[in-house]
Amino acid sequence: MVNRQRLFRAGLSLSLLALLLCSGGQAIAQPDPAPTLTAPSTELPIVGLNRGNRTVNPGVFVRGEIDELTAVNLADWLLPYEAVLAALQFTTTVISDAEIELRSPYKILRLNPNDIRQDPELGRVLSVQEIRDRFGIGVEFDGFDYAIVFDVPELGRTGQGNREPLPVILDGLPRVNAPAFSFSVAEQEMTLTTDRETDWRNRGQLAAVGTFFGSSWFAKITQGNLFDRDPWQLSEFQVIRQRDRSDYYLGSQPTFWRDQTPGDFWGFTTIQRQGYAPFPYRHISGGANPDQRLQPEQITATISGRAAPGTVVQLVTDLRQRDVLAEELVDGSGVYRFNDVAVGRGVQRNYYVLLFPDGSLTAEPTIEEARFTLLPEQLPTGASALVASGGWRRDRQPGDFFGELQDFSGGLAYRQGLSPDLTLGVGGVYDDGWHGLAELFLQPKQTPLRLAVSGLMSRDLDVDAEMVWDDEDLYITLNTDLERTRYTLNWRVLPNIRFSSRGTWDDFARFGLQYSQSSRQASTILGVNWQTNDQWDWRWYQRWSDLTLIHTGDDRPGLSKTATELSYRLNPSEFLNLELETRSAATKSHLLTTGWEYRSQDRNSIGQSLWQAELGYGVGSEGHGPYLLLGTTVIPGLFLEARYDTVALQANRNRFSLQLRSSLGLQGSIGPGDRRPERLRTQGGLWLQPFYDFNGNGQRDGDDRIYRESNDFLIVNNEVVRGNQIEQEGDRLLLPLPPGRHRIDLEEAGFPPDFQPLFNSVAVEVIEGSYTPVAIPLQASYTLMGVITNADGEPVAGARVEAVNADDEVISFSITNSAGVYYLEQLRLGRYQIKINGQTTSGPNSILFDPESDTLEELNLQSQSRWDFPGDTIRARVVKPRKVPFVPLTQNGLLLPSYPGHGNIQTQIIKPHKIPVIPVTRQDDPTIPAWH
Repeated sequence: MVNRQRLFRAGLSLSLLALLLCSGGQAIAQPDPAPTLTAPSTELPIVGLNRGNRTVNPGVFVRGEIDELTAVNLADWLLPYEAVLAALQFTTTVISDAEIELRSPYKILRLNPNDIRQDPELGRVLSVQEIRDRFGIGVEFDGFDYAIVFDVPELGRTGQGNREPLPVILDGLPRVNAPAFSFSVAEQEMTLTTDRETDWRNRGQLAAVGTFFGSSWFAKITQGNLFDRDPWQLSEFQVIRQRDRSDYYLGSQPTFWRDQTPGDFWGFTTIQRQGYAPFPYRHISGGANPDQRLQPEQITATISGRAAPGTVVQLVTDLRQRDVLAEELVDGSGVYRFNDVAVGRGVQRNYYVLLFPDGSLTAEPTIEEARFTLLPEQLPTGASALVASGGWRRDRQPGDFFGELQDFSGGLAYRQGLSPDLTLGVGGVYDDGWHGLAELFLQPKQTPLRLAVSGLMSRDLDVDAEMVWDDEDLYITLNTDLERTRYTLNWRVLPNIRFSSRGTWDDFARFGLQYSQSSRQASTILGVNWQTNDQWDWRWYQRWSDLTLIHTGDDRPGLSKTATELSYRLNPSEFLNLELETRSAATKSHLLTTGWEYRSQDRNSIGQSLWQAELGYGVGSEGHGPYLLLGTTVIPGLFLEARYDTVALQANRNRFSLQLRSSLGLQGSIGPGDRRPERLRTQGGLWLQPFYDFNGNGQRDGDDRIYRESNDFLIVNNEVVRGNQIEQEGDRLLLPLPPGRHRIDLEEAGFPPDFQPLFNSVAVEVIEGSYTPVAIPLQASYTLMGVITNADGEPVAGARVEAVNADDEVISFSITNSAGVYYLEQLRLGRYQIKINGQTTSGPNSILFDPESDTLEELNLQSQSRWDFPGDTIRARVVKPRKVPFVPLTQNGLLLPSYPGHGNIQTQIIKPHKIPVIPVTRQDDPTIPAWH
């Protein structure tokens, strides 16, 4: 009331002064008046700050007026700046003296700190209207809670923060070493064919892979006609040892330079690296290529683009989880840029850019795929590699198992990253003469250009140069060897139309135009190509829901052929097909087939259908008849496919073929093997053996069965391994991994609650060529429960109950509840002594768990101590009841005035009081105080 009277008197005085100035009779020029602002309230009530239904600040001074629990002119209220930022979870980053950045889980913005108003009593303040406009949220006053309520929007699926990978710590963990020698997998492939004009023919191939003293060995043998006893020939034999710092290859291998003489190379190669990790062969089958291992696993690139100022740009890899790797608020330039982003073939992820308009992280973002160009040979700045190689060319001889070695070749090369844009290499090669080697790899940052040049220099110059322009709408390559220059061009003219061309500068060119359109219910692709030799070809792909049409054609001088296929999907596994093939050359021929096709949805570990079948009938210019195909992979380690047909496009035949491919895992025991043995040439893996260890000896005995109920229990190098990443081959659980030492953690939730693994973490060595066996004994987990009572038979609360093993180690402990009940969990086989507060109890005080015990046992105990404190439990009793004076609330050292709300509590104390000490005594002797 006093404040209102003062305000009224001040306003009246100003009005009288203005009236006197206007009545002076002189015309005085006055400046334009400032915009009229509503006079701020002189009241300083204290209110709470709520974020939605949650109270985040129980009381803060604000400048505003409240009339019977209703806010007067709420938009003009002034709230303390720091209190608002804390309530809305904003953090502040100083950009300059005239700009700061505010970040919260739902909003990012920048403002000038000099624009923030000052209040003589509250300091820096924001009005409610400013909060609504700047932060884009609703602000209301709740009279019942006596609080300002901020309506903060809910976040979507966007993750927060730049999540750094956790370091992989191996020190102190038990170690599991890889086997020194193993015969891991053997695969036999055989194809048998016959028709009405020929006898049975066959061809075969035998492949085997294993481990030899820390290295992998691989052999492949080509088998001739087994019926005619044709001699076998050794196709490949290779020993590989790959580590982050060095690689060693012995046997058959490609050279790191372009070959100058014919024949496959057999010899020795080593690579020594500094400052980078090499390109790994994850999920790749085939022989090791030293040239690929010169390439880094990852390099860094810049991802940039344009967006409206004020847009928040987030860089993510997973559109479902949206874990944010980097985040930027676009300034007035309209350009965003993320530097030093890890890219490369070894980085198993794609990058996406999320654009949030006006800095609102709760809005639906625009999603764009991040683009960057990649030069695989480019090394990080300062990184280097040295490669040396020597060996002979092999000349295969008919009827000879190995052949002859002749014509020595060798080379030495050094490659170094000189800058983020440039990598150079130099060296020398002897291959049918001496050659100098020079390499240049250039990729200017923030441009779509990359250039790779490699040359062998002697009396003749052999140069291979490739220039690539890789833009979003335009892709161009130029490749030359000084004798011929080849090019490719792919240009997106319109969103759905692309123009392409490829060929050479002098004698050949091919031009094409393609239209594509796709939706959930339909897809269309139309393409036509013309070549300078007057050849045309075309393709039409059309999908309408479950109906698919594919038509292709090829028309060249003297030959014209087409193929048209119409397929209708009855269900995810069954299809009806109609196919027409035509061919016109010296004679015309055609073949019309119709049939039923089945592919089971159940698949094996490498994605093959367990069952497949085709049944149909063909009518053509050469005859007519049925065809049949049947294939299965249902037997682990075995693929079998049989096909019979009576007519083809240009032949009338009764042809039968049988393909058999079997794979045996020979490591540890004979069983179904990995059907991709070549993958083990360059990588290894884990052979997981979780089993029920009923007798607790830590070893798998004859009656210990494998645990099969779940595969979701593995964490490798701090990354969760999903169950579908583990391949199951019979009793084998296989997880492919690159060579090296890996940290393995076991998630107890993936095992039965009554059986837990003997260990939780281990460091495992993995080498190429084999799977490292990791036995995981699951031992019974026992629980002991009971009630603790005192000498009077009353339950004892707050007592510490311990299970101590024979080595006097506390294995498990529990604190009794108000009913005196305790639970001792995670106990294994053995005898345990039960102690209460470190003391042995009278009567039965131990328990034995053996394989015949129940997983839950009960044991009630009695405490020897008569006192409840400190031996058993704590009982507090007030000797003399006393009334505790009310303590007022304070805010930043200031006494808070009384206010209603929050349980109808009213503060009425004028000055703070200290709570007097209340003595609490032992129950058996009230004269002895226990504590204050």
